[in-house]
Formats: sequence, C-alpha cells, structure tokens
Amino acid sequence: MPAKKQTTALLQQLYDDYRLKLFNFCLARLSGERESADDCVQEAFLVLSSKLNNGETIENPRAFLYRTAENFVKRKQEQIVKDTKRLVPLETATEAAASDEIYNETLDSIDFDALAEMLIATLDEGEKLLYNLRYIQNTRVDEIATILNISRPAVSMRLMRLKTKITDMVTQLDFEKGG
Repeated sequence: MPAKKQTTALLQQLYDDYRLKLFNFCLARLSGERESADDCVQEAFLVLSSKLNNGETIENPRAFLYRTAENFVKRKQEQIVKDTKRLVPLETATEAAASDEIYNETLDSIDFDALAEMLIATLDEGEKLLYNLRYIQNTRVDEIATILNISRPAVSMRLMRLKTKITDMVTQLDFEKGG
C-alpha cells in the first residue's frame, strides 16, 4: 500500500506543478479551445496515472506529460478537421430540413429537457453530484477535489468516465431510434 500512496503523492505533485503549464501548452495549439485543452490535460494525466499504477517507471514525467498531451492535441486537431469536412452549409441544411416534413415533425416532438432529465436520472448519486458540480455549477476540478475530498487526478478520471457514460447512453438512444 505504501507504493500506492507514493504514486498518488507523485501524481498530485506533478498535477500541481504541470497542470497549468500543460493547459496553456494545449490551449495554444488548439486555438483557444479551452474545453478541448482541458480534455487533453486530463487525458495526459490519466495515461500517466495508469502507467504509474501499473508499476511502470517514467524517467522524465514532465517530458512524458508533454509528449502525451501533444498526441492528444494532434488527435483533437484531426477530429476538428474531420468534423469540419462533415459540416453541411447552412443553406443546404435548411433546405433539406424544410423539405423533409417527417424530420421536422420528429425533431419538434422531442422534448430535449425531458430527455436530459431522463439520462441524468439514470446516474448514481455520486455521478449526479459530480455532474451537477461540474456542468451545472461550473465548478473547477480543483474545487471539486476539495469538496469531495479526493485528488484532482481522481476527479479528472471520474469526469472522463462520466462523459463516456453519458455519451454511450446518448449513442444508444440514437441507435435505437435509427434501428
């Protein structure tokens, strides 16, 4: 157990030392996309945490974090390019939507607030609290860590898992409607 405490202490120290620098590094490469930069930082620390928890030795954690963050930045940039290529000009989308009465009726019939409430209701109490703190109250990760009395990397990991869970639920809804 002492090794786990050492790993947690090391992660906390690295997080304290490099989080802001790494965030600015990512932010500059992602043209000011704060949420994407924050995601890249979280992902870099999650990879480091995973490696350290698996007993791997990282000779230069700073360099590792920057390399890992850079890889996530490149993936984000590639995704942005792909998403941009998929965009349909507004005029074309408007014409297509206007000509498709079934689409319009279906879209009009969806109560998005009720759908969001339904998805949130499926979360356990801890997930609801985390969701509320981060996405409703816009609480910073370090403040959430203090409130929940856990480390910042642990908060980041929980947020990542929560995002994945919600994304999976939404994807399943879309799949069920399409299928």
